[in-house]
Amino acid sequence: MASVGVDRLRKCFGANAAVRDISVEFKDGELTSVLGPSGCGKSTMLNLIAGFLDPDGGSIRFGDRLIADARSGFAVPPNKRDLGMVFQSYAIWPHMTVGENVAYGLRMRRLPRADRDAKVRRSLQQVRLEGMIDRYPHELSGGQQQRVALARAIAYSPQILLFDEPLSNLDAQLREAMRAELKDIHRCIGVTAVYVTHDQAEAMSLSDTIVVMGEGQVLQVGSPRALYEEPANARVARFIGKANIFDAVVVEGGNRVARVRVDGIENPFGCRTSAGAALHTRGALSIRPEAIRLKPAAGAPGGVHGRIGTALYLGNLLQYQVELGGGRTLDVQQSGADQLRVGDEVVVEIDPGRCYFIAGAAGAS
Repeated sequence: MASVGVDRLRKCFGANAAVRDISVEFKDGELTSVLGPSGCGKSTMLNLIAGFLDPDGGSIRFGDRLIADARSGFAVPPNKRDLGMVFQSYAIWPHMTVGENVAYGLRMRRLPRADRDAKVRRSLQQVRLEGMIDRYPHELSGGQQQRVALARAIAYSPQILLFDEPLSNLDAQLREAMRAELKDIHRCIGVTAVYVTHDQAEAMSLSDTIVVMGEGQVLQVGSPRALYEEPANARVARFIGKANIFDAVVVEGGNRVARVRVDGIENPFGCRTSAGAALHTRGALSIRPEAIRLKPAAGAPGGVHGRIGTALYLGNLLQYQVELGGGRTLDVQQSGADQLRVGDEVVVEIDPGRCYFIAGAAGAS
């Protein structure tokens, strides 16, 4: 297999730079998600790697092999890049059987019939569709059609797999099941995979590494846990799960822990922080909804007080919005059978180990 490296990659459409001098490596054998909102440049970067677009700046390498270089104008054609691609729309032929669809790329490569049949059977086994080789697409569910598209992409054992929002057309329950299947299949084949999505739950559950993008730039690269627990800025914190973000200042520093004060709230909060967050450092405090516990205010003196503004019962979770002083609100998620009601006065308790102070960031950004 091979890693995918992009160096100062740039692509413009007119005056708009869709990809702005990005440098990132997609590691050999890993599944890396490129995560970001619509229009952030993630699909443009995928199309540059695939060869459907030529870069205006920078270069692309697969391992040590140069694939595209804007300065010299060199670009390997898409069909010579030894990669497979799975699209959002499945892109399977309705007049061909499952087996014929999977064999299509192999036929284009002029493989002998016996080799072709063996590879089709193997790839269908890997996606658990070997019993449907003679069916037509209209006889399959959406999830099965997407697995046909995946089988076709892996049939000729490419070095690299590219996924462009492959699950977005599926309903929520099927999408969740397909995540688990994709993770198992990737673990089995061990290919380098670049997976574009706007769904943070999808990226978190599938990925070895996540590249978070915004406005054509890379905002942060890291493991799902690292991005969730230690976001580089407020934008990443908001995009990777839900977060309450407040401008704050350090009032008591320490080694990776601190106490910070939020304007309008008298009591400071304990939290984790990056090294170097000295006294009086300003930044953004990220508090995850599940890090907060609410107690009835009666019999609980002190602490940060608030009032329940909204209360939603979600089965496994209770979701609240708590009104604090100075017009501030907190989104809270907690489990438990005792549901608080709108208007109840509460004391807010926050787990310092599950909130994070981002030095130098602004909560409004």
